[in-house]
Amino acid sequence: MDSKKKVLTRRDFLVSAGGAAAGVALASTGLGILTPKAGAAGVELPEYPWVEYFTEPLDVEAVRQLGVQYYNEGNGCSEGAFRALITELGEPFNQVPSQVLHFGKGGGVGWATLCGAVNGAAAAVSLVFGRTQATTQIVNELMGWYSQTPLPLSADVRSVAGNPLCHASVSNWVKASGKKASDRGPRCGAITGDTAAQAALYMNQFLAGTFVPAFEMSEETKACMECHVGGFVDDTLGKMDCKGCHEGH
Repeated sequence: MDSKKKVLTRRDFLVSAGGAAAGVALASTGLGILTPKAGAAGVELPEYPWVEYFTEPLDVEAVRQLGVQYYNEGNGCSEGAFRALITELGEPFNQVPSQVLHFGKGGGVGWATLCGAVNGAAAAVSLVFGRTQATTQIVNELMGWYSQTPLPLSADVRSVAGNPLCHASVSNWVKASGKKASDRGPRCGAITGDTAAQAALYMNQFLAGTFVPAFEMSEETKACMECHVGGFVDDTLGKMDCKGCHEGH
């Protein structure tokens, strides 16, 4: 790391955010996730953004395996995908507590909205690229890939979600497999790994300058959007396939 780059210690962060006393108070309640662990007082975080620290391609298969591992360890789909990516990214990315994405499990604490694996992987992409077009393009492609790809990639029984919603993803898998939603554990663990790995692949492509977006809405969906998204009716937002939830008219 270039010694001339401005660095921000975790203690400095706490001081600037409201005083060292606040950090001590958090630590005393067990909530001091930004305070250094014992013996790690010398840990320093560079000033954000951190895109300059993503200089080497990620091991896509290692990310996949870590995603499955972390899911099986109880991290859940969202934290599992996020943790897999930041672990492979290394410092400074792996200094961010992965628990920040734990809420995303089950599509948001069981609300079955955005699939946690997509949520966690997208958060890692955003952590690397920040407020740039790279984040928008990669996450958009990831959403499209997840919606249209038969998953899990390694399973005998695969299903297509049709959109990035946990609800649709699990329901379609239940129809395809004949199993119950409560049996989804191994399947969701595999999807956590697959989704994190796909995000890693896109990040590698962006790093190499070879990333080419491939996702396109269907002609049916485009026709719906022309009217309903900024068109004559102008009553909604979105890019998802409408027919998965709505009948035609």
